[in-house]
Amino acid sequence: MKAKKKTDLKILEDMCKDGFLYSHFGEYWKRKHGYKVCKVPLNADFTCPNWDGRISKVGCTFCPSFARQFTYNSFRQVINQGLEEQVRDQVKHYQEMAGGKKCLVYIAFGTNTYAPLEDLKKIYDAALKHKDVVGLSIGTRPDCLPDEVFDLLENYVKKGKEIWLEIGQQTVHQHTLEKIKRRHGFAEAIRVVEEAHKRGIKVIFFVILGLPGETREEMVETARIISALKVDAVKIYSLIVMKKTQIAQDYLEGRYNPIGFKEYVNTVCDFLENLDRKVLIQRLSKDCGLETKLAPEWNTYRLIVGPAVEKELKKRGTKQGSKLKLTLTAEELKPLAPAEKMTFGGEEYCQDEPEF
Repeated sequence: MKAKKKTDLKILEDMCKDGFLYSHFGEYWKRKHGYKVCKVPLNADFTCPNWDGRISKVGCTFCPSFARQFTYNSFRQVINQGLEEQVRDQVKHYQEMAGGKKCLVYIAFGTNTYAPLEDLKKIYDAALKHKDVVGLSIGTRPDCLPDEVFDLLENYVKKGKEIWLEIGQQTVHQHTLEKIKRRHGFAEAIRVVEEAHKRGIKVIFFVILGLPGETREEMVETARIISALKVDAVKIYSLIVMKKTQIAQDYLEGRYNPIGFKEYVNTVCDFLENLDRKVLIQRLSKDCGLETKLAPEWNTYRLIVGPAVEKELKKRGTKQGSKLKLTLTAEELKPLAPAEKMTFGGEEYCQDEPEF
């Protein structure tokens, strides 16, 4: 069994000393590998079992059938070209724009492990052909990763490639998963993390804050569970109401109220305070095509949201992981009541007979 490669705590400690309030993925990569990495998108025309009828035909309540509208104009111009052409164009674009030396290909749009194994291999091989591509980041669902797909991905790890699985978990709470019609639970996600780490594959969780019916306490509990599960990284988004989605109808008819900007910033800070600092942060917000967005009314652009989150953390005097606590400390294992006589529910408790 292959052990998971651990996040380098020394790098995170140095980042903290340098003023970073959370474990920024890009900065961590640069310090660990010695160069800046860019993530370049790739459209491989995957569908989704929650759309094509295998699981359902209606999709998640927040998911539009035109999810490509989330992309930037630079990618829309090449989104229907061949795989290698897309990669070549986007690597060149991001290297010139962002100064990245190497790239991870982000296979997005749909469930990008939902295809026959021979097709997956052709797609992944094509994405990795470019000399400046160091690995893949594959967007998928936690219920579309049988052992055979893990075995395929492990082969790339053995060849020295960096492989990440971007799992659209959104939340750990079953009542929310049912409400947004994900049609999977949390057990699948637990399995994914375990199987991925056996093979040296990293796992990112997508987390949406502001899902219908979910309390701030539940959102914070998602952070705590992610910490306990030892997920490698997260992307945090507010729920964006897109046109022609199921939740758009709820929004237009007043059944769903999006999270406000100030509330979102505060909730992200609560989330980060209760998230293990070893979990890398890829995003704190999501950009999207304004022509398809209904709500929220505030600007979700990451370069607006990120600084607001940092400002609030500084105001609180906190940082990622500062409030995470999953157990009493050894020093706290000192009962505060006499052991010989305790009451439960207002009545004295006495066990007269042995259990067995």
